[in-house]
Amino acid sequence: MIFYSIPLLLLSILSLLENTKNYYSFLKNKYFCSIVFTFLLFFIGFRVEIGCDWHEYLKDFNSISWSDWGTFITDKDNKFMEIGYTALSILISYKFNFNFLVLIVSTLFLIPLFYFCLNLKRTYLSLLISYPYFLIVVGMGALRQSAAIGFVMLSIILILKNKSNFAYLFSIIAPFFHSSAILFISLAFLNLGKIQKRKYKIVLVFIFTLGIVLSIIHNFDSLYLKLTYYLQNTKNARSAIFVWLLNFAPMILYIFNIGKFNFDKNLKNICIFFFSFEIFLLPFIFISNVIAYRFSLYCFPISICIISNLPEAQIYKVKNKYIVYTIIFLSFFSMLFWLKFAKHSYCWLPYQNYFLN
Repeated sequence: MIFYSIPLLLLSILSLLENTKNYYSFLKNKYFCSIVFTFLLFFIGFRVEIGCDWHEYLKDFNSISWSDWGTFITDKDNKFMEIGYTALSILISYKFNFNFLVLIVSTLFLIPLFYFCLNLKRTYLSLLISYPYFLIVVGMGALRQSAAIGFVMLSIILILKNKSNFAYLFSIIAPFFHSSAILFISLAFLNLGKIQKRKYKIVLVFIFTLGIVLSIIHNFDSLYLKLTYYLQNTKNARSAIFVWLLNFAPMILYIFNIGKFNFDKNLKNICIFFFSFEIFLLPFIFISNVIAYRFSLYCFPISICIISNLPEAQIYKVKNKYIVYTIIFLSFFSMLFWLKFAKHSYCWLPYQNYFLN
């Protein structure tokens, strides 16, 4: 547990310094941010045998490394994973091993997360909020889905910056790493009104729709088998209600206090989108909590954004520093509680790193 506490301690200190004007410009310096990013990438990117599916991912990589592109395209027995993850694995297998694949996928997750937090006023508080579950459990456990979440986060960032073209692109790429991301390609439509030229809009919608259709066709057998399996095994993700509540609580807090959050129109639309999506997910917790769990993971970035804005929102008229202290305490408590009592926490213990062990 000591190794897991080191990044959390660092982010806690930075969050406290971030709360004072004297250090704010230094903490936002690009060189300092690069150092923090490199440290986090070293921590999650060079992990070894972390996560309950590690050996399954390794087995799949070894199987993929023996395949060629013809087998990859025509395979119909669902031996291989989603097309994006499989293609990346084949390319890496030419010169590198599985550890390098883990590093690349970790980068695909961490860069969007870090950049997303960097664009928030309290960057390090946002990273601190992310750390106990989103970064440790999701980023270090769900290899394929973490990459898909990374591309969804990139779509969100681009929508916030009114760059619809690339938002389309990344939202289409996401399902090719994990089929659960297929629902979130609809995020790109939130910014459709920004496109002025009718012909250009039609072309984008056509490409966008074609990407969806190709994704569904290529993954149809896999999607059908997974959906059948999830519906038949409804108790495989008992933490689904916990993760759902982690995301729903900040969103309901935002909905009832919209006026106190200084969010622009695009961010407001995204928050409402994910709030509606959380309500849509609620029945699935009782129908198939595996499905609910997988989809709930995509809601974390918006929840992180809302919580990190609580010091400025002043909902309860509490001083900023006390809100930051509370978030730090809850972050430490939630990490220690999960590592100590979660059913699958043994898959994360002890922490192992390619360069430290």
